[in-house]
Amino acid sequence: MKTLKAGEVIHVKTNAELLNTLLGTTYKRWMRTIRSLYNGSFIWIVEIDGKVRSGWSNTWQDGKAIERYVCAPPYPSNIYDGLNMKKRVAFEKCNAGGRHYIFRGVFEIEQNFPLTHRVLHLISDQITL
Repeated sequence: MKTLKAGEVIHVKTNAELLNTLLGTTYKRWMRTIRSLYNGSFIWIVEIDGKVRSGWSNTWQDGKAIERYVCAPPYPSNIYDGLNMKKRVAFEKCNAGGRHYIFRGVFEIEQNFPLTHRVLHLISDQITL
């Protein structure tokens, strides 16, 4: 088990390598942005740069992570899934200076927003995995 603190950088090249390093798994590849953990928590691996990917844009605003679906309806069939993934262990995927990941903390979704706009506030700046 290892304790991660917000801002800690993990130098690996793929999502699979990140999960293997953190969890001791043996994935060859992991293309999704979400991986279930325990007690209703999820590892969330995203680029938080405002660019639109698969209809979603992720940004920082006032220390909160903002997840927005920016395309017009019809919405993707998995749009409701993210609402059930309330507690997220966030890793920002970065490409500048070579691929690496930054642990950003543990976030929780605030529920008072529409389906296409999710605000996640920081609930812990460290986690033991």
